[in-house]
Amino acid sequence: MMAFIVSTPEKLRYIRLLVPKDLSSKTLNVLQDLGVMHVETSGELSEEDREKLRSYAEKVRVFSNLVDAVENYYRFTVVDLKREVSLEDLDKILEELHVKLSKVRQEVENLINNKKKLADEVSECQKQIRVLEVIRRVVGYNLRVSELSFTGEALFSMVALGKSQDMEQLITSIPRDVVIKWGLIEDEMVVFVVGVSSALKEVQELLSKAKADIIKFPQQEVLIPDYLNYLSKHVEELRTTLARTDQELERVLEDNVELLALAKVINDLVKSRLDLLLSAASGEYLLAVEGWVPEESIKTVESRLSSEIGAYLIVNVSTDKKPPSKLKNPRILKPFELLTRFYGLPSPGEWDPTPILTYSFLVFFGLMMADAVYGLIIFLLVKYVLDRSGFIDNPYSPGYLTLKKMLLVLSLSATVFGVLSNTFAGYSVGFEEGRIVLTIASEGGGLISVPALINLSDPMFFLVLALVIGLVHINIGHVLSVIVGIKVRDLGRVLSGVGLIISEIFGIPYVLHEFLHYNLLPLSSEVYAFMLYASLVGVLVMIAGTVKSLGGVGLFMWIFNITGLLGDVLSYSRIAGLGIATYVMAVNFNKLSLGVYEYFSSLAPLVGSVLGLVLMLVVAIFMNMFNIVFGTIGGFVHSMRLCFVEFLPKWYDGNGREFTPFTLKIEKHIALGKMR
Repeated sequence: MMAFIVSTPEKLRYIRLLVPKDLSSKTLNVLQDLGVMHVETSGELSEEDREKLRSYAEKVRVFSNLVDAVENYYRFTVVDLKREVSLEDLDKILEELHVKLSKVRQEVENLINNKKKLADEVSECQKQIRVLEVIRRVVGYNLRVSELSFTGEALFSMVALGKSQDMEQLITSIPRDVVIKWGLIEDEMVVFVVGVSSALKEVQELLSKAKADIIKFPQQEVLIPDYLNYLSKHVEELRTTLARTDQELERVLEDNVELLALAKVINDLVKSRLDLLLSAASGEYLLAVEGWVPEESIKTVESRLSSEIGAYLIVNVSTDKKPPSKLKNPRILKPFELLTRFYGLPSPGEWDPTPILTYSFLVFFGLMMADAVYGLIIFLLVKYVLDRSGFIDNPYSPGYLTLKKMLLVLSLSATVFGVLSNTFAGYSVGFEEGRIVLTIASEGGGLISVPALINLSDPMFFLVLALVIGLVHINIGHVLSVIVGIKVRDLGRVLSGVGLIISEIFGIPYVLHEFLHYNLLPLSSEVYAFMLYASLVGVLVMIAGTVKSLGGVGLFMWIFNITGLLGDVLSYSRIAGLGIATYVMAVNFNKLSLGVYEYFSSLAPLVGSVLGLVLMLVVAIFMNMFNIVFGTIGGFVHSMRLCFVEFLPKWYDGNGREFTPFTLKIEKHIALGKMR
């Protein structure tokens, strides 16, 4: 019975594996291929081994930095890795990739630098064109380019460009023996200054205060119009070269995308190997690797080591290290292990709550989205649309694939509860004079016999159902808490839990009979009166438990167990709230869509009917998709809240750590580049 509600993580054994140092590389390959050992840090290394390890770590660090540097040049994409990777050739592949990737990096950096130089040259030419156009307008056509920027013994000339508001002070402060011509380019001002050489320093200081750029022109004896023609042609040539450089850069990146994907995989593998080496202890002749292995995998490890290594020794080691948690659940429950990981993995000796979380989620989400059509649409959206929606960075990531499987199962739950409640996108399937017809769900008359317990059209029944589910769910948590208290020999916890359960068993029927005049059980008034005293006994047991746990303050804190129970159960009313909201919105969206059709069809029998039909479909699809998307999000979040806030804290700590085996895990789909 307990295995149906909770599961037990795999039993792990802490072992030390000893092998000759000359077989260490082959041993690591076997362990990485098996993927069953969670490696822990062990003893001290010799100085010689430390030096070797430092050298290898530096090689891995340099390679990792190289991979990151090249990846930064890529936009985000997912690459299918086609090449098979052999652990025997890992070091050789690492060396080859380092050489190839270094060449790629150098080539890409050269192209990017060329692009920058070309872009800067284009910008400078365009600036000169803008400036010369102004000078040609304010000075004339007959000026030569060499006359724009020179310094002689008697005279000087220069051209400057700056912001208009900064340059105004320059115009008013120019010395008398200096001539200035100026013109505007939008919010910038171009000035052409000619004067005696003795005034050059003063003019330069004024230009510096105005934050102006002095434009340098070549000493060419060509007229301004001819130089403008040259600049225009040169800009086009530069742009052509820039475009070719862009194409070459794209080609280089495209040609090496699989190389980078392979490099990312190798990078992860060598990092994993480095972590193991850092955790291993090396003697003069032996390599020792310590860690946790599932008991059922010990024979597999021994078999592989015997066939491929030969000389090895496995020693069982006593340790005070906290073992990791390796969850063990049936395949159908595996997707819901994600919920356990969200909350926290089991501590040593704790149960795994995945089974009860699975059942709870299926019931909660199913009732909140109890619509057969909605459930099927959620299934199709998750199966075929979500990957391509743009909301998922990497549709091949293990976490997303697990979440996707969980959502697919939850969508089927919504479909099942939709069938049981005879709700199909806000409609019910019914019979009318031997014909199958669609009616508004609240009107009943369904093809399927609908139990009153999940009749969505009756809010009171739905609310009662939600509260009953909450009461059962909360008390499962209290029962589990009592069992955990017995396991850890916590008498106060056991007495508090047992007392609360006794108070509920006898107190709830009494309160319903005495204050609401509702007989939960067909019993006489004398029996109900006896229940009052039995519930008070439960309260006394609960007080004893809280005093045992908290000391004297427990005489006052026990009341919060009862009020907390009431608050926890009422929290489950959200199941009814979201379920009714989803159902009511579906019904009203359908009525709104039909109203749109009836309105337009009444305006013009033919055209209005066609237009009304189109608009009806648009409104119906949009509104129902809105209901589905937000209903799904709400159902998921509130189901999680009921499990994580109301249920699990009563009996589950979740302070464990993940079992992370040293393994060869080569992804076939590699995410490259950065999100921009």
